[in-house]
Amino acid sequence: MGYAAEKKQVEKKKKKLLWIILGCVVVLIVGLVIFSSQYPIDTWKYYFSLPSVSERKAGELRIHFLDVGQGDCTLLELPDGKTMMIDGGNGSKANVGRVMRYLNALDIQTIDYLLLTHADGDHAGGLDSVLEYKTVKTVYYPNLEDPAVNQDYASFYSALLDEECKKVRSERYLTISSTKEKYPFTLTFLYPYSKESGAEAETENDGSAIVWLDYQGVSAIFCGDASSEVERRLITEDSLGLFGDVGVTLQNTEILKVAHHGSADSTCEEFVEYLGVKTAIVSVGKGNEYGHPSAEVQQTLSKAGAEILRTDESGNIMLTIKDGNYKAKIVK
Repeated sequence: MGYAAEKKQVEKKKKKLLWIILGCVVVLIVGLVIFSSQYPIDTWKYYFSLPSVSERKAGELRIHFLDVGQGDCTLLELPDGKTMMIDGGNGSKANVGRVMRYLNALDIQTIDYLLLTHADGDHAGGLDSVLEYKTVKTVYYPNLEDPAVNQDYASFYSALLDEECKKVRSERYLTISSTKEKYPFTLTFLYPYSKESGAEAETENDGSAIVWLDYQGVSAIFCGDASSEVERRLITEDSLGLFGDVGVTLQNTEILKVAHHGSADSTCEEFVEYLGVKTAIVSVGKGNEYGHPSAEVQQTLSKAGAEILRTDESGNIMLTIKDGNYKAKIVK
């Protein structure tokens, strides 16, 4: 091959390579335009470094207890394909990022039910961001006279007012149930009392929404920051049969989302024994200033033979319920 022919072939290869590069750039730009039309630029950072979570299988109900430091955030993947979020963490930049990345790892763009148990900043923080970046269909929120009780709740409440979602004040006997007969589950509000009852919580923590979940004979209870006084009240009321008409049987509730991050004023021995707890999850920050979970609560749970799982030690914790059994897994 002569020099001129060889040079011509090299130039041809260069042009071909240039067109390939140009084509890749165009595809990239078009992809970014399409992506940015669906996801705002300021959320792109939440699509990197995602937790490694497997896809939910048919018939599974999965409960994700997120590591949000000294705060609470729980995600439920319900067996009918719906999703639920209970609380949103403390609202710090780092924890908002953790929550958003976990939602994206599960490919959750729509939250069917969002429950804020009470107004404390370590539960309400970050929910304004969730309402901004995700579609939320129904929000259950506390019955408060003053929405400016703290900055985190005020931000959440302001964002909620701007949403066109269904807004429901939490109260006893509200229920969420399966939309598919094949996978029947029930989630029932046991607390707080309705506004019409005239009963008022003595503290904000004792106004926490408490919900009980049952699926295929496996039950779980989520207690917000409620105190032992409320726990004992639930025992009495269940013993009197007040929950029977809504299908709730507190006894044999295997899974306990420990109240108030393991504070000594919650999770009393009577409550743990009455439920028959087998697995207890504590959402708590590493080295927190409150000393949570308390030695007293840990001793109570250990004495009852319950397995204790803590987000400060394990990180994100996922429980999977299927066919009347459940198992725990750590999600990195």
